[in-house]
Amino acid sequence: MITAGVNTGCGGNANTRTSKLQIIQHSFFQHHQAGILPQLVYPRGNTLRDMNQESQSLSPEITRGTILLRCNSLLRGHSAVRIEVIDLLLRVLNEGYVPLIPLRGSISASGDLSPLSYVGGLVEGNADVFVRFEEEDGKQTIISAAGTLQRLGLGPLKLNAKEGLGVMNGTAVSTAAAGLALYDCHQMALLAQVLTAMATEALLGTVDNYHEFIARCRPHCGQTEVARNIRGFLRGSALCHETDPKKTGLVQDSYSLRTAPQWIGPHLEDIMLAAHQIDVELNSTTDNPLIDVEGQRFHHGGNFQAASVTSAMEKCRSGLVMLGKMIQGQCEELINPSLSRGLPANLALDNPSLSFTVKGLDINMTAYYSELAFLSNSISNHVHSAEMNNQSVNSLALVAARYTGECVQVLSMMYAAHLYILCQALDIRALSMDFFAKAKAKSRTVYQEIFGGGLELALIDFELVWTQIISTWDQTGHLDLADRCNHVAMQSFAHLLDVAMRETNASSSTLCGQVKQWKDRLLEIMATCYDEARQKFVKSPSTCTYLGEASKAMYQLVRCDLEIPLHQGISDHPPLAAAAGESEGKRTIGSYVSRIYVALSDARYVERLRNLVASECKAE
Repeated sequence: MITAGVNTGCGGNANTRTSKLQIIQHSFFQHHQAGILPQLVYPRGNTLRDMNQESQSLSPEITRGTILLRCNSLLRGHSAVRIEVIDLLLRVLNEGYVPLIPLRGSISASGDLSPLSYVGGLVEGNADVFVRFEEEDGKQTIISAAGTLQRLGLGPLKLNAKEGLGVMNGTAVSTAAAGLALYDCHQMALLAQVLTAMATEALLGTVDNYHEFIARCRPHCGQTEVARNIRGFLRGSALCHETDPKKTGLVQDSYSLRTAPQWIGPHLEDIMLAAHQIDVELNSTTDNPLIDVEGQRFHHGGNFQAASVTSAMEKCRSGLVMLGKMIQGQCEELINPSLSRGLPANLALDNPSLSFTVKGLDINMTAYYSELAFLSNSISNHVHSAEMNNQSVNSLALVAARYTGECVQVLSMMYAAHLYILCQALDIRALSMDFFAKAKAKSRTVYQEIFGGGLELALIDFELVWTQIISTWDQTGHLDLADRCNHVAMQSFAHLLDVAMRETNASSSTLCGQVKQWKDRLLEIMATCYDEARQKFVKSPSTCTYLGEASKAMYQLVRCDLEIPLHQGISDHPPLAAAAGESEGKRTIGSYVSRIYVALSDARYVERLRNLVASECKAE
């Protein structure tokens, strides 16, 4: 009986025949162990070697997943691989030894042949295939596969017919990488919804964006879930309310907030389909040929073609770039004073003429997004024929999974920067609310003192006057505090004078004198109240009293757990703080954002995020 890969060559060389059934299995390993591992060339301690060790080999996580998945597939009994081979691989895995596998070289057509040949090199005890493990002192060590087996008291295995091909002919590498990337994609989608809730609060958006009626009118399951989640995250917020029919300016929120359910929802649906595809792949036999024990025959087919994995990863990357674009849009609104509804330019707590607090992050976000958009391009469009034209179509699934993992990393950087910006924005928004409450009360008293003595101006409703004051404040976030307060007072003067001259019979000389007095007093109130509110806020922030539960949890993660403080402006720059004798605890903005980036991948914080969602869904 002629069986491909048993008594024939492989692929385009399956027209050859051999009776050396054991030797040919080792031959398959030999010609695929051709990947590039620069760290094995340069001596220890070499900078280039250290850099390349991580950049040119698969991560330990992907490699461990690879071995586990390959064993799971082989155990199904369709690949003619002995239990001894599986036991050896599991023993090595459980002892913490991880083969060093080249990052590149697989087209995931006849499975991930090249990477899995290095797993095969471990089985056969190849002295030029290497394994890394951690010593008791935590030091990472690299030894040969032969040395690994010797340390474990094992011997190399002589392969029987079909076993070499059985080990290396499958989608375990691409599926392991895809499974890990998919897990992260779920976190990215969830976090996008939480960050959107925070942005809605920071921008004084409306909870009506996420009203269940809108979802019922267009009942896509993803859209419905996102709207429900964000609505739950905003529960308890004092910053966002239902749509106000008397609202000045734009009556609707921007697209990055208002259409978030419609934008994120399709990605959730794609992720769920991708999860189903990967779940099936995780529990499949992806070998060729396959043995049908009951039917007593071989089947020559193509279960090694990992297009399902590619399909899953393409969907995930497409969704990740959409999430990135939405986050970038929200970020731009927070930083731009013409869009942020009163927040200062670049979210500077001191004067924006001297401090440009998050301007660098704004530029970084564009850099991150541009790279994310490039990485998200379709991989399947770049398929080329390979292996004597036998593999004329190939899935490139491992490349797709790797790029998806890179997209997650870049998007995580965007999320870290955005979360830093959001916390700064929420602090300034809370400070503004404190300031408005105090300034409004004092302004009302002064207004009554000036205009309450029988003048016709007393008939003009103070609430209308205050609405105009807030409107002017919202339009002047680009100005320093003194100039901003002066502009607000001048505009109030002009507004009040215009209304009074149109709607009262008071003489112009009387009006001008009284309104000028109002302008001078208002200027003093605004400047003094803001400065007092800012000093008090720095000592004792009131932000949490305004936030919904989800925003509060994320805010406390940043401010309390990660100990990242409110940025107070140019005085927080480490060299200037050192010169002033106040350098303790001062860090660059990048250092703080780096803390957030690391935390977003920490299992403890991921679990907290899940619990938050679970509690909000239960409350809903």
